[in-house]
Amino acid sequence: MHRIVAVLVIMSLNALSTIAVSAAAPSDTKASVVLAAMADGIGDLTFASPEWVEAAQQALNAAATKHADGLKDLGRFTLCEVGHNPPAYLHVGAKLAWHVNFNGAKVTAHTGETKDCDLKIQGDHAIMSNLGRIQYHGNDPKVVAAANARLRKLSRWEIDGSMPDNKVLGAIFRSLHDTMAVRTMPRFVFMTPEWVSTARHIVSTRAELPEYADGINDVVFTFSEEFTDTPRYAFPDGAHGGFWVHCSYGQITVGAGPLPKNLEPADFLTKGLYTPVVPVGRTVRAAMTEEENAEQGVYGAAAFRIDEKTNKGPVSQTSPSGKGPMPAGLGSVMATLHDELGKRTSGELPSDFDRSIKAEWATAQKFDRSPDYDGSWVRYHEVDIYGE
Repeated sequence: MHRIVAVLVIMSLNALSTIAVSAAAPSDTKASVVLAAMADGIGDLTFASPEWVEAAQQALNAAATKHADGLKDLGRFTLCEVGHNPPAYLHVGAKLAWHVNFNGAKVTAHTGETKDCDLKIQGDHAIMSNLGRIQYHGNDPKVVAAANARLRKLSRWEIDGSMPDNKVLGAIFRSLHDTMAVRTMPRFVFMTPEWVSTARHIVSTRAELPEYADGINDVVFTFSEEFTDTPRYAFPDGAHGGFWVHCSYGQITVGAGPLPKNLEPADFLTKGLYTPVVPVGRTVRAAMTEEENAEQGVYGAAAFRIDEKTNKGPVSQTSPSGKGPMPAGLGSVMATLHDELGKRTSGELPSDFDRSIKAEWATAQKFDRSPDYDGSWVRYHEVDIYGE
């Protein structure tokens, strides 16, 4: 009995040590209200994509059947939602939209916009995605309200029309929202603590799968990515961006920001400036065309070249511990990380809000963003990602 208590105390002290390191960065603590209000997991469908609309149709059918009596006098009503600046890997251009038609208890969902909208809501796709992740059922209403309030500040909104005076319709949309919250993928700002929460879910979940668990049972390895000179809208406290993964005999820990001192030296370390990495960081390699791969090569040659004065590049990769390459088992766990994070990364660039950034890092790339990307849909020139 005493041995069990001792083990639990040691585990608690280790946990407190890790928490103390994390708590030193104010950005980490601010992230909690949005994450606390979101559905479990990290979703699997992009907001307003055809697959998302198909799933929404099923949820609407179930809700409309359940509340058919309350909808019979509704008449016709159409809601349209337009998300501007969707992920570039979808190759859908500058916006992604969907609409839903009600005719009494009959409901049909469709991709794209329609001119005949009774209520049309437009905003930034990433912000709308994150709002769509918030789950009302089972969550503290105050936490939900705080998360909503914060996210709503981050986008410019255009709202035309209104909802009809039908309480059942409101209940159906709330049911739809909660059902789709689990399926909708978030889109967080690159390398922020909330973005790292997605990385944590991916790595931790894959590490427990039978096909990968045996491959890391004997692995002790620490991976770290740290990026300095972060933009104020994303890191208002000046913290470094990044994340780290520590594997200790199959047990995975994923943290935000620089590697804690007690885990140094890293076995694999990527360290450099934040801004040049963003376009490459949010690509989805599996969806890139030959032209986009070529464009990324041109961008990389300019963005990551060695500075003639310092003889250093803006980003370096080293093995401070000298341990060498990542073990194959851990590599398999992390294999999908880049693409899955790319799908869930918002589309802004630091140069959208800072004119002092040099040209090779400031020019939007076609492989990264639609040529019609409209930066006015996010308000990071007025507020940071926490709405402050």
